[in-house]
Order: sequence, then structure tokens, then C-alpha cells
Amino acid sequence: MKLLSVGLTGTTDEIRARLQQDCTTLKQEGFRVAIDEINRGHYTFLGCNVIEGELSFRNYERIKSLLKNYVAKILTEIIIGREEKKLLKKIIDTQYYYFDDQERSLILASALDILNTSTGAFADFNVATRNSKVMAKIIEYLDVHHELVLEGFVNFRLKDYRKRLGEIVDNAVDDYMMDLEYKEFIRVLRYFVDIQESKVEEVHVVLGQHGCYKILDASGNEVNNKYLDSFVADSISEINYEDLLITSLISIAPYHIMLHSSHPDCSENLVATIKNVFEDRVALCDGCHVCHEL
Repeated sequence: MKLLSVGLTGTTDEIRARLQQDCTTLKQEGFRVAIDEINRGHYTFLGCNVIEGELSFRNYERIKSLLKNYVAKILTEIIIGREEKKLLKKIIDTQYYYFDDQERSLILASALDILNTSTGAFADFNVATRNSKVMAKIIEYLDVHHELVLEGFVNFRLKDYRKRLGEIVDNAVDDYMMDLEYKEFIRVLRYFVDIQESKVEEVHVVLGQHGCYKILDASGNEVNNKYLDSFVADSISEINYEDLLITSLISIAPYHIMLHSSHPDCSENLVATIKNVFEDRVALCDGCHVCHEL
């Protein structure tokens, strides 16, 4: 008697082997489940049939329930482990076709990273939750159907799951565009650095908490920021200290910049931006009396 049938594309050897292994428990109870294979179009259907043992109604329901769980677990692993990446790629290729191949590859890598870390807005979409929800959907479907075609099931029965994958792709595209804008921003700042006449040989940038900073000369005296008086005057309502520091350094255009910070984690992004803009002009202090006094 045929209990369940699963339609798949591609090789079925691994899935067949898994099903046969899972069915060994039934064999120990006197039931033998045979896995047959039928080709229909471009699908291969694996059928689970009980060929030995007394199949009362109670046994039938219990065996079918076990098989449903076996099949659901295997198919969930296939969807999460193999199909997920394909689905992300399909979404990117379909909705963001105007990016070139290299850009789409970068977006896919970013989407996979977002999916694997599952933080922030996607904290409720971690791998354990995805496994649980997909498996529940498969079992729910098999409660009322004897046949499941994996491709159709993913396309039509996992709409919420695919919607979340689409949101992850959108997030990855936003990150990619922000990265492009950041790189263009850095390129423009480098241009200003290149054309600016250096006003001092060396400065020490002392990074404090909450974005505050000091710019000192080689003797430890605070640099007179007369070049920025107009910027400060225009920013009396709200000063962005990080932007002001970058503008200060570009205005002064020193040949060498030594960065001091007692809270490197707090100023990580700012330090990265300064290094990107001024490149080999920048050095990080590995600890001195200035750093310890912060």
C-alpha cells in the first residue's frame, strides 16, 4: 500500500538512502517499507509503500505519521540547506536584473551573510526557526495530501518564507548601495586631501567618548582650528563631531596623523573612515600617556 509520494528534480540517491535508513525502525517491528521510483516529466517521484506486516487502521495511521515526520525532516533539510541559496539567487536575478553578474554575486553573498547571522530585523528568522516553520508546513500539507512535489510546494505553500527571503535580499541591496555611496564619499574626500595644501607636518588626534576629539600638534599643543570657524558657526544647532573632525583634518591636511583612543571599539567606524581617506598618512598609537589620560 502506497502511503506517501514525493516529487523531486535532480538526483534522488541521497534522499532514497535517508528514507531507507529511517525506515529501519519499522522493519524491526515487522513492517517493510519499499521505496519505489517513477519518472514523470522532469520529476522523479519516490513512493513509500508498506509491503509486509499486518496493516490495521491503527498501524496505518502510526506508520504514516512516522513516514510524514521522516519525509518532512529530510525535505526541510533540502529546502534550508540546498534550495535556500537558489531561491535567494532567483530573487536577485529576477528583481535586480539590472545589476551586472559581479554585483549580483556580491548581493547574494551579503544576503547569505544576513541570513546566516539572523540579527536585528531578522532575529526571528534564524535557522532553527526556519527549520521549525518549514517542517510544520510540510507536515500540515501531508496531513491531507499523499503526494508532494517539492518545487511546487516551495513556490506555492511557503509564501511567507519566500517573502522573508525577499526582504533579506532587499536589505542586502540597501547595504550594497550604501557601500557604493560610502566608497564614492571616500573618493571625493581623497580628492580634496590631494589638492589641499598641507598646513602642518604632523598632528595627533585624540578621540574621546561621545564623538568628542582634540587635534594636537607634534608638541602636544591644541591646533588652532581657525580654518573651521565658519563650519562651527554654521553648526550651532547640532554639531556632528565625526563630520567636523574629518573636515578639520582635510582643512589642515597634515602629512602625518597619529590616532589616540582609549575606547577603540567606540571609535572603530570613525578610525576606519580616517584611514580610508588619508590612507598611508595615518598611524594608530598602540598606547601612550595621551591614550591613558583619556
